Amino acid sequence: MKHLIPLLAAALLLSGCGPEGRADNPSAARADNPALNAMFNADQKARQDNHLDLLESMADAERLAEAKAMLDRGEIRSGVDYFRAAFIFHHSREADDILKAHVLATAALAQGHQDAAWIAAASLDRYLQATERPQIYGTQFVQTGAETTRGAFDPDFMPDSLRRDTRVPPLAEQQPSPQTR
Repeated sequence: MKHLIPLLAAALLLSGCGPEGRADNPSAARADNPALNAMFNADQKARQDNHLDLLESMADAERLAEAKAMLDRGEIRSGVDYFRAAFIFHHSREADDILKAHVLATAALAQGHQDAAWIAAASLDRYLQATERPQIYGTQFVQTGAETTRGAFDPDFMPDSLRRDTRVPPLAEQQPSPQTR
């Protein structure tokens, strides 16, 4: 039940019921957080360099802790901030953090940041995996020994047209990669 509250809040944002999600609200446009931008860039650089070792895992934890503190202080407010924070939360190993990544990506979408569509789908898939349920978009790949697979996956849950609309490639075009984003 506690997991439904963030999802309901995100749904209110998307529907425009919450004041921050309404396009006609002048306070909805906010300046981006430069410290969060630096954290996001470091997070993405580590993944582009395939530099995910113990030190990077510790850096991920530090970035997550700081992003949580920023969120608690109200310093993450723009669509771009929500998008960047979603990636940082998405790289947690904790299901609640991953669910928060999905809510942050949804908030970014509600504020018009369309680049957040993929991270919204990927964070939902990762959350489903973390709670031992099959993913539905097919965005997450797991390494099992020498084999890379999607793990538990329900490919029939939604059509490819919906995958395309959420910026996820159709199933036939999805390839396992050495590093998921």
